[in-house]
Amino acid sequence: MAKPKYSSPIGRAKYPHLNEPDTAFDADKPKYKTEVVLSAKDAQPFIDQINKASEEVHGKQPAGKVRMPITKDEETGEVSFKFNSKYQPKFCDTNGQVITPSSLPKIGAGSIIIVSGVINVYEVSKNKGVGLLMDGVQIIDVVEYGGGGSVTFDAVEGGSYVREDLHEAAPTPEPSENGAKFDF
Repeated sequence: MAKPKYSSPIGRAKYPHLNEPDTAFDADKPKYKTEVVLSAKDAQPFIDQINKASEEVHGKQPAGKVRMPITKDEETGEVSFKFNSKYQPKFCDTNGQVITPSSLPKIGAGSIIIVSGVINVYEVSKNKGVGLLMDGVQIIDVVEYGGGGSVTFDAVEGGSYVREDLHEAAPTPEPSENGAKFDF
């Protein structure tokens, strides 16, 4: 049986490891991976597609009997889908044009993406599950990581930390009678 293909809805990248594989949890088996976060309403058609693929192989199962690549945040109601691959996916821009690896931006959390691939329904040692194997990513809006971004704040009166290398030097206090620079 052929594995069903999917194209996720447009969502927000969470914990993306798309430029380089994640080796933090298993250095011997690095994986390219990301989560895509959506509202519950936007996620429902994709959840239905994944459930259908699972039921075709595993039949109707009670909740929790099949490991699923879906989590719901109880506080926000948002739904996350987990995608992974041993191989780096192919990338396209908003217009569907292929992005060469040398032109690929650093895809950070918060980037807006669509993921495509196949739904992998499996059973290993009596453990049933579904995985979302990715082979492509379309970048709708990128948030690059590693740049530090620009952060601005208004000045706060009464603080004690000031980067001296960015400002004119403050006048040095006069030494006290006992030779110390500051009196306590």
